[in-house]
Amino acid sequence: MGSFFSKNTVSSGLFFFFVLFSLFVLRPFRNTIAADIGTSDLTFYLFIVVLLMLLVNPLYSFIVSKIRQNRIAIYIYGFFISNLLIFLWFYIFFPKFFLIKAIFYIWYNIFNFFIVAIFWALTVSSYDIEGGKKYFGLISACGSFGASFAGFLVSNYLYDKQILSLIITVVSLVLAVYFSSLIKRDDNDLSSRIDSSMEEVFEQFIQIKNNPLIRSFILYAFTWTCLSTALWFFQLEIVNVYAETSAEKTKVFGQADQFVPLLTFFTQIFLTSLVLRSNFLGIKFVLTIYGVLFIGAFLAISGHFSGYLLSNSGVVIFLILQGVMRPFEYGLNKPAREAVYTTLSQKEKYKSTVFIDTFTNRFGDATGGLVFNSLLTFGLVLYTAPLAIIPLALFLVGLGAKISKNVSNENS
Repeated sequence: MGSFFSKNTVSSGLFFFFVLFSLFVLRPFRNTIAADIGTSDLTFYLFIVVLLMLLVNPLYSFIVSKIRQNRIAIYIYGFFISNLLIFLWFYIFFPKFFLIKAIFYIWYNIFNFFIVAIFWALTVSSYDIEGGKKYFGLISACGSFGASFAGFLVSNYLYDKQILSLIITVVSLVLAVYFSSLIKRDDNDLSSRIDSSMEEVFEQFIQIKNNPLIRSFILYAFTWTCLSTALWFFQLEIVNVYAETSAEKTKVFGQADQFVPLLTFFTQIFLTSLVLRSNFLGIKFVLTIYGVLFIGAFLAISGHFSGYLLSNSGVVIFLILQGVMRPFEYGLNKPAREAVYTTLSQKEKYKSTVFIDTFTNRFGDATGGLVFNSLLTFGLVLYTAPLAIIPLALFLVGLGAKISKNVSNENS
């Protein structure tokens, strides 16, 4: 596979550019719907997403067992393109119908995770772990550039033009499919060699049962997404205080999506490969330090709501948290996890990792929302509730250290 690293890096980079561009053209509108729904009701929607993910994943597992790798993007992305065209029709004729917006919010959360998971499943099949450490930062940077460009467009031109954003997303996904076809890989048939169709449907769960590394990553993914969503709910409270109208909220989210991907881009260009290939830092540092960053973020939230940290500048604390957590996740933690995924079997890359990036992450999201609302229901206020979540962040530190040790032992 080393002979086509250069060509694959370019093709994968352009593929990821259009994937994240398509996501981030719509992301501020999704975030505005979330802010309008409110944190007290949002957990209900997240659990609907979890249920749908649980139903969709076995169907996905069955489909990829029946098609070749080079057709996966066409099938999955084509399905989402058809969905976008349906939403486009509804937004043209029923622009104020909140039920459509609520359905769009649920749909986007499925769309978001599946198209990124498919991208990484296709990409990791072309690299080994050393290639992943070396090139995944650069490939991720191309995606961040696409995300930043989309955020710029929404923040400055598209914040009140969702119909045009839907059209742009369709075009972007078509281009993503095209560049996915240029990635050279061992184009193996992923058809299962097991006899039962039911076993093909639930093969993801068989892989999870048989591979302790996958089980560890499921717990890790669940924990960090739980923390991330709880943190996100606190940030929604900040934005709701600052902005009153949906257009104002969309503009704030667009601003974050404009500059945060640039920070992520520079992290991916200058730090990702350096950190992941470092003997002193490496994957162990990245997976372990994530929990420490969450501890700092929750302390900052507590300080803000208690009046000690930027109490009169809510948007500033929102942008700071976005500017720290998201670049770390997409600039370092995500490439680190995907580098480890290169050590899995071909079928595990397409099934178990997609299960982690879709159902597990969505379940963690819903649980994080439940944790947030439960803490407030039990009588905690916005400046004490963040402190109660810190023990879960400490647990993430331990999980990261454990996974890193297991990976090091397997590759020693």
